[in-house]
Amino acid sequence: MFDLGQYEIAINLMGLSMCLFMALFFFMDSQDKSTTTKSPRRFLSGFLLIYSVTFLDGFLMSSNINYNYPNMHGIFIPTYFLLGPFLYFYVRDTCSVDSYILIRPRLKHFIAFFLSILLLIPFFMLPQTEKQLIFSKNVISATEAILPWIAIFGILLVHVILLFQVLFYLIQSFRVLMRYFENLKDFFSNIEDNRLGWLRLLMLMLSISWAVYTYEAIIAWPETISDPIRTVISMIDVGIIYFISFKGLRQNAVFRDQINVTDNESEISANKIDDNTDKKQKYAKSALNDADAERIFEKLHCALSDQGIYSDSMLSLRGLSDHTKISSNYISQVINQKTKSHFFDFVNKYRIEAAMSRLADKEEKNSILDIAYSVGFNSKSTFNSAFKRQTGQTPSEYRKNYSPADE
Repeated sequence: MFDLGQYEIAINLMGLSMCLFMALFFFMDSQDKSTTTKSPRRFLSGFLLIYSVTFLDGFLMSSNINYNYPNMHGIFIPTYFLLGPFLYFYVRDTCSVDSYILIRPRLKHFIAFFLSILLLIPFFMLPQTEKQLIFSKNVISATEAILPWIAIFGILLVHVILLFQVLFYLIQSFRVLMRYFENLKDFFSNIEDNRLGWLRLLMLMLSISWAVYTYEAIIAWPETISDPIRTVISMIDVGIIYFISFKGLRQNAVFRDQINVTDNESEISANKIDDNTDKKQKYAKSALNDADAERIFEKLHCALSDQGIYSDSMLSLRGLSDHTKISSNYISQVINQKTKSHFFDFVNKYRIEAAMSRLADKEEKNSILDIAYSVGFNSKSTFNSAFKRQTGQTPSEYRKNYSPADE
């Protein structure tokens, strides 16, 4: 029978080396002195460095080093409490306008890490033979001493806290991604390339891993298959690391270059991604008056309708700002206040109107997909959804049913 257990050492070393290499690479890459903003890759570097500890721990166990040196049992457990925070930091920094800085109030994310160290102190104080019994046979020696019982209680409590802590940060990271998805429409006219689908897939994979580890901690695998299952889990963990490394190489902060902040407008952009406040309250301190807002709105209409820049499929809030020489914050404010819609809907309204005109033209020979691409859409599904939302018909129905007599 093919025994996967004999390959566990090699798998753990593979994961360990990959984590360390990519952690160093992302750390060096994040030290770009040509920009004033910090790269989210510094948090990805920290996450991979901490993840490497899980492979190191697995290597020590699979190679029996822990059993030869019992004092090494449990020394890496507190570092597991840093996985959730660093994953959350990376997701927050990738999805935020401003760099996510670990200011003093945010140090609360490390409370569980220090708490785990305190809870494990009784275990670290045990003699080597006692540690070996606890980890190898899940028993303690026949003694009336209370310290081993306190140590076991501490270990159990640490594992329970860890399971809930990881679940908490997975949920928080997923919530950040959901808010991010909603805010995409404030910055981009096409959102397909910025959905961060890989991060959502990563959340799913890590959630499944969490469920597997939770099952193992609570119920445990049958003895006959426990070693192969752990080996397979290690292989999956290595796959996750390769996935994170590949995607992380191509991922930068999405919104970082989409906002131009001036001294008069800093209030508008300071919490652009995270606030859920009323629009009037958000723009209460804006220096933009009604006359200026009307002038800006007319200029935006001219750029989109007369100059036809809606046809640029890569058009973003920053791009429209560069084209009109108007602050991106003011553009966003005017669109929100004048049309009660997002930048995404505002631009696509012009695209749909242009598509409607061409679909109604009997001389138009291009296909619906060609028309969609020519007016600025990147995919047929997005075009169909936007078209039906604005007209109540699909493009095919509109082209089929339209006739000059119906106007």
